[in-house]
Amino acid sequence: METDTYYHNLIACDSFDELFRFWKSKSPQEIKYDDKVMIIIDHQKNGFISDGIVNMIQWGDGDNKKILFVLKEAYGENQEWDLAEWLRDQHPTISIWKRIAKWTYGLQNTDSKTICPYILDLPEEQRIRSLDQIAVINLKKSNGDSSSDMTEVSAYAQADRQELMKEFELIDPDIIVFGSTFHTLITEVFGMQPLKGDKVCDNFFYWLDVAGKRRLFLDYYHPANHWDDLMNYYGLVNIYQQALIAERREKENA
Repeated sequence: METDTYYHNLIACDSFDELFRFWKSKSPQEIKYDDKVMIIIDHQKNGFISDGIVNMIQWGDGDNKKILFVLKEAYGENQEWDLAEWLRDQHPTISIWKRIAKWTYGLQNTDSKTICPYILDLPEEQRIRSLDQIAVINLKKSNGDSSSDMTEVSAYAQADRQELMKEFELIDPDIIVFGSTFHTLITEVFGMQPLKGDKVCDNFFYWLDVAGKRRLFLDYYHPANHWDDLMNYYGLVNIYQQALIAERREKENA
């Protein structure tokens, strides 16, 4: 009965504050993932980290594309905090967020005919604006670490699949950029079979109907990877452009 009440309340959530309040109060779970590893998931004890849309005013404002980054986990020594609020208030210059700001700027300003040129150092005003235009979902919401164990991340995604799906619906993105998390979200949260799609630069793009809307999924490397920044940037925006070209050709041939 308690579980039924929880999920009834979850389905009825219409705001991030309400969703995260229920999510943080979720009873601890023991998950035997892939029939191999037993993992205890306790959001109440292990410092729940909220995320979501960074700046509701900038989200989808005007011609802004609604871009969601799906990452693995945040961490904070078991302290509860809000990643979206921190990004909005601090606009951090940590390398991972500087790179995400560049990626966002490139995606916002690339179309099927023109790729937005790489900028070594985004002007501060543009970096701040780019971070204000994104949403972020970490699949593992508590007990995070700086080095991710994908078995644990996948187990958390499986255990929290209904909450993650609700968060995805509330965000309602147009473009989803995955930081080495595509397979996990598709299989553990959406309940889909692993996909094979249009291959570009060792990664994939997919146009998928999810949660009542056609959306673009970009399967890419985690933004904290150690490869060259220039290559990272053009790899992602090129995949994005190829997805737009594929969509245009599909419409022309319809």
